[in-house]
Amino acid sequence: MISRRRFLQSSVSLALVPLLPRVVVSADLDVRTRPNWTEFCTGPQFGTYVDAIAAMRANRDTSSPASWGYWVNVHETLCPHGKPYFLAWHRGLLYSFENSLREVSGDSTMVLPYWDYYTQPQVPPQFLDTSSALWRKDRTGSDVTGALTLDPFDDSVIHFKRGSGNAFETKIETAPHNPVHNLIGGAMGDITSSPRDPLFWVHHANIDRLWAAWVAAGDGRTMPKAYKPYWQGSFDYGSAVQAMPRVWTRTTTRYLQYQYEDTSMPTVLPPAPSSSSATAMAASVSPFALPGALPRKPAVVRSTTLGASQPLVLDEHSISVEVKLSTQDANRVRSLLLRPTDAQATATVDPLRLVLDGVQLTALGAKGGYFYKIYVDLPDGVGANLPEQAYLLGMLGSFEITVAQMQVAMQGKGMQGMHAVQGNPEVRFVFPFSEALRRIWPPDLDTVSISFVRVDGRDHPSRGGTIRIKAFRVEADT
Repeated sequence: MISRRRFLQSSVSLALVPLLPRVVVSADLDVRTRPNWTEFCTGPQFGTYVDAIAAMRANRDTSSPASWGYWVNVHETLCPHGKPYFLAWHRGLLYSFENSLREVSGDSTMVLPYWDYYTQPQVPPQFLDTSSALWRKDRTGSDVTGALTLDPFDDSVIHFKRGSGNAFETKIETAPHNPVHNLIGGAMGDITSSPRDPLFWVHHANIDRLWAAWVAAGDGRTMPKAYKPYWQGSFDYGSAVQAMPRVWTRTTTRYLQYQYEDTSMPTVLPPAPSSSSATAMAASVSPFALPGALPRKPAVVRSTTLGASQPLVLDEHSISVEVKLSTQDANRVRSLLLRPTDAQATATVDPLRLVLDGVQLTALGAKGGYFYKIYVDLPDGVGANLPEQAYLLGMLGSFEITVAQMQVAMQGKGMQGMHAVQGNPEVRFVFPFSEALRRIWPPDLDTVSISFVRVDGRDHPSRGGTIRIKAFRVEADT
């Protein structure tokens, strides 16, 4: 017998079909549970899951959702990174991929497990088995501890939509999403190839779970209502998969019929990596950036003046660049910091900004396995009263660079631009920092220091240049 609740759910779902005739609504509204990887890999479905992935990777017909390449192409051509719907589009991607996984496996109850790296930051051993379909030889990191942060789960993060201020979607993409890609490296470190690695799917299942956990936490955290314009329209996942209404991705259970076995937000970070990691980092004269900890200010390797440009190469070391301010420059910066916050909010460009022009990956840098945290005015010693987020401007690694390259190539040209791009194009990054300086409020302004703190995903990082910057400069409006 069908319960009244299930009948009403079916009626609501079926009512949407005339609006989007390509969508097929399943009559089976049973809610399936996506488990933690550590539980899943000891259960009865693990072998079937691996066999299905092996079959998909062996299927060379990229026009078929039963092939691995189909989903790589869908992600490369359609995914929104650094844009609205980053979380919602990927939720639909996971759902659609999971359906194909069921068909290939022949198991109608198959679900995608998630890798909870907040409790197990090391790559699970099943993915390191060279005889398994879960293995990839191009990975350059195996520990994502340095990618983790509690910032998206702070009580102050109550908005969801990108562009709405302290927004969850923006924060969770910045970290842990991007740095996990960076630290694993290989295919995962490049947006155009990341779904080739089986780790991609359990990583994104965890990001999706953390979104569900954020919503479940309540306490002022709000999603746009289902009837808002934000949820109008549909998501596309290639010509062989039916479109999905955006509103279906708004909640995990009402339309998509799945849930997670754990929907609690992380409240603590995992312990620091082993002493061998710390020793390796010390040997490279690079302060190890523990998650959430404020690193020591790295040695100054370069000095410049406000507005002046100079080249910079990042390698296995952490470095600082000291930007000297004349008395006139210092007064100009103080004046900008004293501007009313409403005037700041209406400005299209932050009046104080770090600009990195002509950014390119080296051959070594393209392999991933690292990233850099970028800080302004890190204290010279320990014991600072402010948290890491007060000084942090952003992060830079192979994943962020390939995202920027894709966006530039596609601008105004769609995927034709992406496919036409050759080699390793130069891109630009701008990191606003007037708000950071307001939080820090340095006692004097004779210099502004910018620090690049290296974070690695393995004990023995490769040595050599990873990122070339044609023009590093700090700009201040007049």
